[in-house]
Amino acid sequence: MSEPLIKISILSCGWLGKPLALYLQGKGYSVKGARTSPEGVEALQQEGIDAYRVRLDETGIEAPESFWDADILIFNVPPRKERGAGAHVAEMQLLRNKLENTGIRRVLFVSSTSVYAEVNDLVTEANMVIPETPNGQALREVESLLLASPVFRTTVLRFGGLIGYDRIPTEEALKTGRRANDVPMNVIHRDDCIGVIHRVIEKDVWGEIFNACASGHPIRYNYYRAAAAALGLEMPKKLQPKEMPYKIVSSGKLKQRLGYQFIFDDPIAIFNDPEAGRK
Repeated sequence: MSEPLIKISILSCGWLGKPLALYLQGKGYSVKGARTSPEGVEALQQEGIDAYRVRLDETGIEAPESFWDADILIFNVPPRKERGAGAHVAEMQLLRNKLENTGIRRVLFVSSTSVYAEVNDLVTEANMVIPETPNGQALREVESLLLASPVFRTTVLRFGGLIGYDRIPTEEALKTGRRANDVPMNVIHRDDCIGVIHRVIEKDVWGEIFNACASGHPIRYNYYRAAAAALGLEMPKKLQPKEMPYKIVSSGKLKQRLGYQFIFDDPIAIFNDPEAGRK
């Protein structure tokens, strides 16, 4: 007798969520996707995704009840600057309350390495220094709120900056000199985001926090220089170095616990092949 399909709902299906939904469907999962607009829902449906309109803010949640008919909820809803960090915490509290009244018992929350302060050193999941940025502070609070639920189990993925496909340096960015060009980068390719999420589900690992960044932490200027060479653009302007705070995010726990091998463990490698992860 075959095992029942694992049902996954994804909130929301944008730059990361849509290809994730298609990937998980291809792996045999039953997937539902959410967007905030009718046009977004229609675009998902045209891709063959079972799509729903879901609206979430600090005042309430609008969603069909059938969207919550799932075993796992994956959500990537970052703080929005125009509304403030407090509003993000409030809407996540509403989401937790909603989830505790559904049948969903496993939650995967896409967080960010912005939860770490710039400590001029290596940081792991055990680092508890609170960042100065309101968004970083809000994400820390949301992580704790979800992990504390007595009803469902949450795994938190702290992704670095997202790269790949259309998120590569543009000609305009290459021309803009930045003092931060001498700071090491903490980034992850979209293909690896999807691979890590799938590995969590596949291995059924819940109640954990994982950093998810490539092991390579190139100086930003070197990353931009590789992009310029690969794209045939003018080399970026190099300014005089200026001492700036930084952090280097370790994904050692993720690699050991999940046995995951990054596709793009060296971010500069995406420029070695014109087609590699930059379609």
